[in-house]
Amino acid sequence: MKVLLVEGQPGEGAAAEARLRAAGHEVVGCGAIEPWAPCRGLQTMSDCPLDAGDVDVAVVSRTDGDMAVSERGALCAARRRIPVVVDGPAQLAVSFGPVTHIAGGDLLASCTAAARSGSAHAAAVRRELLMSGVVTATDVETKAVAFEVDREHGRLRLTIRIAPDDPRSASIRKSAAEALRRFDQWTPVIDVVVQPAS
Repeated sequence: MKVLLVEGQPGEGAAAEARLRAAGHEVVGCGAIEPWAPCRGLQTMSDCPLDAGDVDVAVVSRTDGDMAVSERGALCAARRRIPVVVDGPAQLAVSFGPVTHIAGGDLLASCTAAARSGSAHAAAVRRELLMSGVVTATDVETKAVAFEVDREHGRLRLTIRIAPDDPRSASIRKSAAEALRRFDQWTPVIDVVVQPAS
């Protein structure tokens, strides 16, 4: 797994980085070395680590209550719908949008779970299809139509559960795939699977 490590203050993520590297994960940072640059992507001879499109999860190591300027990399990751795991005391946790996860006692397990979680993606699909009238609140409440999203490296798997004889199946499939692409423009591959509703 490739992890973007974001630190509120220099050195705050050293312990997290050591744990991640010991578990065999690749760790990259986005902190600038040049004092005038707010991030690595704006340095003279550097690139943003998110540009390669292969970061699976971002980890924010925090020891202070206020969001630091150096934590903006987590906002960039969240904007690209990459899960953000906040590592630090629970009372210091901040939200980076719907892809935010709070690290529990096990940072590695939290990162693995977050990297696979497509709950924010599924919620976005459900919300858009409800708002557009493609599905109804009753469909969702009774689970006549359900959406799940699983994340893999560079791939999203959208599972739609619907009755096989539902005449809306094709339009729901098309609308759901389009909604998912609007929510996440950066993951290159989306697989759509239709299964019978339980």
